[in-house]
Amino acid sequence: MKYNTDKFKGIAVAFPACYDKNGDISPKAIVELCRYYYNNGVRSLYVNGSGGEGVLLTTEERMLVIETIMNELYGKMVVINHIASPSTRESIKLAEHSEKCKVDAVAAVPCIFYRQSEDSIEKYWNDITKTIDLPFFIYNIPALSGYNLSNKLFSKMVQNEKIVGIKSSSEVAHDIIRFKMNVPDDFIVYSGCDEHYLAGRVVGADGGIGGTYAVFYELFFAIEKAFLNGDITKATALQKKATALIYRLVSFPSMMGSIKAMLKLDGIDIGEPRLPFLPVSEKDSDLIALYNDTKHAMD
Repeated sequence: MKYNTDKFKGIAVAFPACYDKNGDISPKAIVELCRYYYNNGVRSLYVNGSGGEGVLLTTEERMLVIETIMNELYGKMVVINHIASPSTRESIKLAEHSEKCKVDAVAAVPCIFYRQSEDSIEKYWNDITKTIDLPFFIYNIPALSGYNLSNKLFSKMVQNEKIVGIKSSSEVAHDIIRFKMNVPDDFIVYSGCDEHYLAGRVVGADGGIGGTYAVFYELFFAIEKAFLNGDITKATALQKKATALIYRLVSFPSMMGSIKAMLKLDGIDIGEPRLPFLPVSEKDSDLIALYNDTKHAMD
């Protein structure tokens, strides 16, 4: 493979969008959140993806986000920047900017909103990789994109030496198995469905990227540690706790809002989610109960 992919293995936190009181991107809050995660043992981030409200941000805002993160964390964390936009032109612009910022890799879902043919998706991903010298991750999230990557197209994409892996966020764990078949040993497959992270690891995933890791990172670190130690019984018990907590997290008006409210309870104020995502109050009794239960999840 063209690139060494060992650094991409393990847990990567999907970095939440950070806003000021006016709803604008807040570099100050981004830096505070970067330091919060770093001080709590996080060593890999996924930026401007679903959990980062990337498609709600302008191209310039997404550039500001990744610039701020890389200025703070370059050399300290592995950073993957999601650069998909409605048009190939904007996606390439973000990819080229990412390379200037010295990110570790970029990623992209198929073209946003319009349902494209497989020929179009193939050209889209290949066109992006032609403009940069960076590792590239396919982001497969059928529930939001409306497209589940086929074996036929996947087999074509892995021939591109810059494509080093895939984030598989489908709701079926066996997609991880098919993405692990007939690829080089160093091809990275991330589990992107937090509710069955452990199942993904058991069937071959190299790690995970998750939006709920933003507040449940300690729990997923513990699942990963137990898995690596071969203690599947403990890992399973922890995954059951994580899944139950995730169900509660997504029961609020928006997951983005509940994540921001929980971070606020931890002393990190990154504002409210961008509409149409609804805010959640940190004073909500159910949210406080979830926060407290999260802190005691490994007791």
